[in-house]
Amino acid sequence: MTNDWQFLPNLADEEDGLGHPGIETFTSAPFSGIARESAQNSLDAALRNADGNPQPIRVAFRRISVGREEIPGIDSLTATLDACLGRSRRRGLKKDIEFFEQACRVVQQPKVNVLLVEDYGTVGLRGPTKQGKPFHALVKATGISQKEFTDAGGSFGIGKFAVFAVSHLRTVFYATLYQSDSELAFLCQGKSVLVSHEAGDGTSCRGFGYWGRAGYQALENSSGLPDWLQRTDVGTTVASVGLREEEDWEWRMVVTLLRNFFAAVRDGKVSFTVDTGSRDPIEINSATLDALFEHPAVKKAAEAAGNLDELEFAVAMDRARTSPDAVLHRETFEPVGTFVLRILQETDLPRRVGILRNGMYLTDNLKHFKSKLMRFRLCGDFVAVLEPEDVATSAVVRDLENPRHDELSAERIEDPARRRRVKAAMNKLSEWVRDAIRELAFTPPEEEVLVDELNPFFSAPDNPDRIPDPANEEKDPERIRIKPRIAEPRRPVGEGPEGESGSAGGRKKKGSDAGRTTGDRPGRGRGAAGGRGGRSIPIRHLRTWIPEHRSPHFRTINLEPEGSGMARLEIIAVGATGDAPIELVTLNGHRCARTPSIELREGDRKSLLLEFSEAYPGPLRIVLSRVEEAAHADQA
Repeated sequence: MTNDWQFLPNLADEEDGLGHPGIETFTSAPFSGIARESAQNSLDAALRNADGNPQPIRVAFRRISVGREEIPGIDSLTATLDACLGRSRRRGLKKDIEFFEQACRVVQQPKVNVLLVEDYGTVGLRGPTKQGKPFHALVKATGISQKEFTDAGGSFGIGKFAVFAVSHLRTVFYATLYQSDSELAFLCQGKSVLVSHEAGDGTSCRGFGYWGRAGYQALENSSGLPDWLQRTDVGTTVASVGLREEEDWEWRMVVTLLRNFFAAVRDGKVSFTVDTGSRDPIEINSATLDALFEHPAVKKAAEAAGNLDELEFAVAMDRARTSPDAVLHRETFEPVGTFVLRILQETDLPRRVGILRNGMYLTDNLKHFKSKLMRFRLCGDFVAVLEPEDVATSAVVRDLENPRHDELSAERIEDPARRRRVKAAMNKLSEWVRDAIRELAFTPPEEEVLVDELNPFFSAPDNPDRIPDPANEEKDPERIRIKPRIAEPRRPVGEGPEGESGSAGGRKKKGSDAGRTTGDRPGRGRGAAGGRGGRSIPIRHLRTWIPEHRSPHFRTINLEPEGSGMARLEIIAVGATGDAPIELVTLNGHRCARTPSIELREGDRKSLLLEFSEAYPGPLRIVLSRVEEAAHADQA
């Protein structure tokens, strides 16, 4: 039998639909998915030095256009796609119909776009095609990832489906050249993930098909294969046939590579090439990294994908790893291993911790452990980077990773005893990281602020009882006591340390905005917008805010007067070019004068709900003028 497509017989009358869970994982961001998963797989397969550390590798993403006749088994594949379309129409499956109509159009074109992912400097995919070997695990295994090294990243085998998500045909070819004993060996096989269908001879088939030798076996000789599936260097080629193109897809891949592999690029472990075939290739290496971080197309693609904050986080982590100002910590946590923590303090850093492994970014938190590292209250701006120091530690961290490689949890360890030991070590690690950050970046509060609106919910630390309403001094509501208010003696205008000089303003001249004082020299007052000479009542602990579910016509004001008596309340809008008084409509829900009078008691917090005649959300100035002084000024 000649090499051709063979789809599995459906002996159990099973049904494979289009919604394959592995592929669906990547459909929302297919180019980001293939960039991250392919780069990780290639890093995992890097050739190792005698000490176990990986050698530098290169990964190329290349779009090419090939003639239809250059695709192995194209006629057989076309017939299968037609059969899948017929099945979808008979079943009335709208989504399947749309997919296979598009696939049939693409496969009939004289030229078909292919995305090649090629790596160099790796061990390739070792064969032969039997269980337990990496080539078999990639092409045929489900839920299995057969890696060459203990610290390799993939451990669930889901990332292998990312390459199918960018194919209109859900069809991929694999070709690899690897060292087998004393000679080089070659393997090549194609795979399609479609839907259950009926073949031309009436045979019921499943959706999984393979191109290659009889018995679903891979080719072991490159003779007769098109150039794009040939390999001259040890490594692997993964080809997605019928490339599903999107605008700026190449820059989306660049953003993903920068965000997730900046550390491996900076350390010289990997370099990338993204080649669309229609412009100069985009080279990502240690020499171009800084320029690409600032490239307008990179920032545009990151913003379009909603990843601009993550890109800026990557830039901050890169700075922490390279800055001489970063503080370095190292500690061992058995049985996990040794970690290195770098902390950099600079203005506008994101106050986040980045956790890396093998030069790849994993996550910014340890939410499944004691100190989650998600919030750092009372800390100044910083960025921290946490990394395993050696291969053995990386191997344990890998065991904690979820399938998406963006979360760590000890619950993924099956052995209960080992799980407990690892979780205890990771709890200590998380606390160590938090303590190191707090020691360096903790910023104590500079002053205390009374937040009156929270009084109903919290009490003072030294008083377990509910904080009373300052507007109501009655401690026992059943025994109301009436106390006479003792009027303070009337003081001459301008009396007091500030009043003698009139530095707070003074009497208002009729027809003029300027004020004058009865003190020794003119004050700074402005009549209605300036206060009333030395008789203004000072305020402390002033807070204002727009009440929840209210418009800017309303404002709540909390203040503590430093004097007692009746005072006229003036509200002043503070502007860039000048200040202006605001006319009040209501005070605490009741109609009031433009500048109402309120009773004050020194040291008692006052809460006022104001309604303005016009909406005003901006900054305010509050002036309290004694009523007797205000009346005297109005008579002037």
